[in-house]
Amino acid sequence: MLAFFKNFAVVLLVFLLHFYFYNSEYVKKLDYKLYDLTTMIFNDLQEEHNSTYSVIVDIDEKSIQNFGQWPWSRILDAELINLINNMSPSAIGVNIFFPEADSLSPLSIKAFYQKYFNIEIDLSTLPSELQDNDKFLAEIIKNTNATLPIYLHNNFYSAEHCQKMRYKENIFSKVESNFVASELLCNHPSIQEGVKHFGFMNAWEDSDGIFRRVPLFMKYKKEVFPSFTLATLLSFYETLELEKKEDTVLINFSDNQPKVLSASDVLYGKVLKEDIQGKVVILGSSLIGLNSKHKIMNGEEVSDSMIHGMLVDNILNDFLLTQPDDYKKVNMIFSFFLSLLIFFFLSRKKYFQIVMILSFLGTLSIASLFVMYQNAIYISIGYLWVPFISFLIVLIIFHLRVMSKEQQEQEKLFIRQSKLASMGEMISLIAHQWRQPLSAINGTVLNMDIDYRKENLDKKKFNEYLDDIEATTGYLSKTISDFTDFFSKNKQAHFFKLSTIIKQTQDLSLRSVACNIQVIYDNTEDLEIKGYASELIQSLLVLLNNAIYVCQKNMTKSKEGKIFIRVFKAGKNVFISVEDNGGGVDKKDMKKIFDPYFTTKEKQHGTGLGLYILKLIVEDSMNGKVSLVNSQEGAIFTIQIPINTE
Repeated sequence: MLAFFKNFAVVLLVFLLHFYFYNSEYVKKLDYKLYDLTTMIFNDLQEEHNSTYSVIVDIDEKSIQNFGQWPWSRILDAELINLINNMSPSAIGVNIFFPEADSLSPLSIKAFYQKYFNIEIDLSTLPSELQDNDKFLAEIIKNTNATLPIYLHNNFYSAEHCQKMRYKENIFSKVESNFVASELLCNHPSIQEGVKHFGFMNAWEDSDGIFRRVPLFMKYKKEVFPSFTLATLLSFYETLELEKKEDTVLINFSDNQPKVLSASDVLYGKVLKEDIQGKVVILGSSLIGLNSKHKIMNGEEVSDSMIHGMLVDNILNDFLLTQPDDYKKVNMIFSFFLSLLIFFFLSRKKYFQIVMILSFLGTLSIASLFVMYQNAIYISIGYLWVPFISFLIVLIIFHLRVMSKEQQEQEKLFIRQSKLASMGEMISLIAHQWRQPLSAINGTVLNMDIDYRKENLDKKKFNEYLDDIEATTGYLSKTISDFTDFFSKNKQAHFFKLSTIIKQTQDLSLRSVACNIQVIYDNTEDLEIKGYASELIQSLLVLLNNAIYVCQKNMTKSKEGKIFIRVFKAGKNVFISVEDNGGGVDKKDMKKIFDPYFTTKEKQHGTGLGLYILKLIVEDSMNGKVSLVNSQEGAIFTIQIPINTE
């Protein structure tokens, strides 16, 4: 039951994490970046660039310098549109908003002087078609079949003539759109009335400030209106069909952007006809204040006109990218189950299976990403990998902490096992060591009994016998104290003298006496350090017992086994070296001598944990180092410990 609740808690936690990710800006913004990266890679890999079907006529700084500040007279606007039309474009999209009457129109000037100065201006000498600039512009727009923009919003009041607008008998009535506006801002009545083609110019950046997508349709009341770009295309391509079902489409801002012509050059007749003939012309302005600019994925800022031009090219090249919401949901669900699967394998330490699964899925997802991108669909791969990788990072950190804790427990177990392994050997040596003192005590008691029977046991002799027994039992007690100190679990650091520790180590390792091996202790100064005495004894026991084993194995009648223990200070460190004359360690074994379960002894003589545990103790408990070099006659193991005087 407990296991069930633990598993349920894990599933619930992963579910809540993915639910949070699905609605978070964190995943959304990272997915934006993955889309940008995919687009740049795809564009770089393309051998042939898409054709450009559009051209931008820009009212730029040069145009303002040559023809005066904006807004221009509608007569000049009309002339510009007419000159463009004379070069036989496929369509003209006028990306300029005309919400008010032209203040430079003769009728507007006449009304102004009559209202404020009561002066009547005679316009009879002026041709009637030039008296009203707005009507003149409207006539040119009608004759050139140009497209005008409108603006859908929720903040401003719609003019009466705007509220009645419909697009071609509502031909998009069956189109579903999630973008709904309550108000509509259109052009001045004298210009808007009679215009067949118009579309909304609304465009906005994603939440990270980068422009990537535009809506194709928006809804006002019961009417569905096309975007300005789509309306411009429909002005000459009425059979255009869009198979996309998404509200918005992604614009591929490739390196092959539409050509930009200055409006000034068009007005001065400096533009070649072939630059415009057959093209979809977008007339607008890149000047700050006249039109907004948007930052795209490569850091470049582009005008609204360039966005419309690029969208024209995307549509006519049949490469209209979409990002269906269904892929976001599918990827998030897949990430959820993948997270559970990896959690299952990681909890069982199936690392190879994890690598194989992630390698396969990574390759498959990248291949799917580019195949679907070629089919003009971005599959929102970030909704798969961002939540999963985020969960995986947390899971790995938690797993490493658990593994570290398990390793620490394993190391403690190794050390304990090493002590227990030493216990059996020490008990037999203690039993051997106690045999003679116990015999001596027994002999003293027998002598006391004999003297007592012979009535020779006076007070002086009795005290002598007691002193002998006390001295012998004191020796036995010291042996037990050394033994219990070694197995003590007390981890309090304290000051101790190295000479005392080495003497205790020698007393605990009596094999040198039993094997007739000479242990020579060279101590230049009696150093005192702070640390864990029992662990240092254990470390030295490993080295001393190994040295005794090697000397015993290689000892001959002509060669006596010798072990040298040296202690010296250098800088802020103390060095304890144990050297034997047992022949040294093979070079091939020196790199792995401290590895767990590696041993050069016969199976019945070693587990391969001694030097591994020695290294753990010295490095973890003492913040020291242990090293090995070969001398002429044997091996030298050196323990380096920082002197802690605090």
